[in-house]
Amino acid sequence: MIYVPPAGAAAAIWEACEADLDLAICITEGIPVRDMLVVRNKMRAKEAAGGKKTLLLGPNCPGIITPEEIKIGIMPGHIHRKGRIGVVSRSGTLTYEAVAQLTEIGLGQSTAVGTGGDPINGLKHIDIMQAFNDDPDTDAVIMIGEIGGPDEADAAVWCKAHMKKPIVGFIAGVTAPAGKRMGHAGALISGGADTANAKLAIMEECGFTVTRNPSEMGKLLKALLK
Repeated sequence: MIYVPPAGAAAAIWEACEADLDLAICITEGIPVRDMLVVRNKMRAKEAAGGKKTLLLGPNCPGIITPEEIKIGIMPGHIHRKGRIGVVSRSGTLTYEAVAQLTEIGLGQSTAVGTGGDPINGLKHIDIMQAFNDDPDTDAVIMIGEIGGPDEADAAVWCKAHMKKPIVGFIAGVTAPAGKRMGHAGALISGGADTANAKLAIMEECGFTVTRNPSEMGKLLKALLK
């Protein structure tokens, strides 16, 4: 678990890789993009040379929690309940929102994962969706994304071909103007396919139940389970 300030956080991630750890989770926000580029390239080179692959969650993420088993991160533990719904999100705040809604309507979580809002990060939506698909303790998933980048669209296309479980999808930033960074460093519309509406359309085409209202995520998910 890495809480190192931005100037040294990339070096801390690489230290975890050099130590051959299975998983490193980085909470730090504001790591320079160039630092993350260097670390990502070193991680890929190490793996290509036959070295151990260290999975990275984050940076700029809330972490991961499996209620009543393990919490590695900064999420408020008291809103979580053990259950069978997976949650994955680029936004920490929206992760908590989805979790709180599920808990309030009597649905607990199998695992909740924040992938982080930086432009260069480790595990992506597609990796977490694959894990939820394989997890016998997960019956359905809420997948939350943001404007900017292809991650949610890539995951949706994979889910259309492989996912066997119902999914509720939400993308933050429907009203965000192109070219303006919104909150997270990775939340920047650079092309037509990474707007919120474009991502929602792709998710809908791929069989997701999508909403433009984040307050409906839990209710929609419960309806899918009937």
